[in-house]
Amino acid sequence: MPENEAIIRKLEEEIENISRFPDENPHSVIRVSFGGELLFANSSARNTLIKGFNHDDSFVDGKNSDRFGRIFESVRKAMDSDETYRSETHILDGRIYACAFVPIKEYEYVNVYGTDITDSQKEIEGVARFPEENPHSVIRISGDGEIIFANAPAKGQILKKLDVGVGQKVPDEIYSTVKETLESDDYLDVDHTLGGRIYACTFVPVVEHAYVNIYGVDITEKINAQEEAEEANQELIQAEKMSSLGVVISGIAHEIRNPLQVILALSESIVDDDDLPRIQDDAQEIIDASNRISEIVGDLSTHARDARTLGRSSINLNDVADKAIEISKHTRNLKSVEVVKDYAKSPIVLGSTSELTQIITNFVNNGVDAMDAEGELRLSTSSTKETHTISVTDNGSGMDEATQKKIFDPFFTTKDPGKGTGLGLHVVRKIVEKHGAKLDLKSELGKGTTFAVIFPHKKEA
Repeated sequence: MPENEAIIRKLEEEIENISRFPDENPHSVIRVSFGGELLFANSSARNTLIKGFNHDDSFVDGKNSDRFGRIFESVRKAMDSDETYRSETHILDGRIYACAFVPIKEYEYVNVYGTDITDSQKEIEGVARFPEENPHSVIRISGDGEIIFANAPAKGQILKKLDVGVGQKVPDEIYSTVKETLESDDYLDVDHTLGGRIYACTFVPVVEHAYVNIYGVDITEKINAQEEAEEANQELIQAEKMSSLGVVISGIAHEIRNPLQVILALSESIVDDDDLPRIQDDAQEIIDASNRISEIVGDLSTHARDARTLGRSSINLNDVADKAIEISKHTRNLKSVEVVKDYAKSPIVLGSTSELTQIITNFVNNGVDAMDAEGELRLSTSSTKETHTISVTDNGSGMDEATQKKIFDPFFTTKDPGKGTGLGLHVVRKIVEKHGAKLDLKSELGKGTTFAVIFPHKKEA
């Protein structure tokens, strides 16, 4: 577990370092909003990728469309793609730039990292000539599936696992990809698992000579690290879920104790009472107290059943909001809180009921705490042609900008010691990302806070 935490911490530190956009970075770094506005450019970018670009202009206006149109088109593709990043080559003023487009959809901008590779073309051409000293696997396969060339790493890794050599035919699985690549005349990236190792293979067609070059990189360690990080993420979500369940159970135990005491006291009084009307009144109170216990146990059973639900299903966000309020009744005093529900007709999303309920319950509890259990709490759902949204708004203490920037960091909390772990909102962000949704926060000091989760429309597979 400590190793997993170290991996997550390292990844978060790397992301934080990237987000600082150091101006001294020797490579070009720019940030473009989804609307086409240039938000940031370091000195290298101002002298290369966007040289002569007026900061008041837009990437999409006619003045700049010829020069920057392809880059903005790539920015658009990065916005609409589910990929973590896009890699493309762009030519500006006779120079060649390898560009990575990294969408940060949570904040609606794209980071563009550009490296001038003009002077590296000879090296690239050298790679295309299959240098024996290349540290990664390089293989050339003819159109009929025969291995024409393989460098030393390829012979010792991929070909050894396939049990074939130069001059022999590759297995049908590889050959089918070779044929597909030649027919499409386009690069094809495929991951192959061989002998327990995972290779990221790029198939590059050379149609005029009827062969395909394959470049293979062993990514086993990288994939394992990603899986370990995801496993640690799931453990963190589960730990927070169990912590929340413990708080709920504690609150329910307190709620059950009160009606039980009523039942016990009235049952004892009935035993020695001869007054029939009074006995009937006591009996009715016993029935009411018993019904209350039944309701509490029903809430707990529903919560436990949702927590056991695995996989994704169609979920009505209105039901999620209602369940979150019912759960919060057992952990927060809502007697002086006016709960306002503003629901859309049918906001259906795909996801995990227990995890989405965990998100909204967290928002509700934080909202009640921020209002000191007195004020208006608004639960809203809405739908557009592109999205479904669920939000929780309180009119409590609100947050300043500095707090808003830290609120999702692990172990950061504004609550008194012993009243918060600082993991709730951090786990919320992880769950939101897992569902492919967007998290939105609006808050003003002294006026309140709104947390919203925005889901893109998805069709069940």
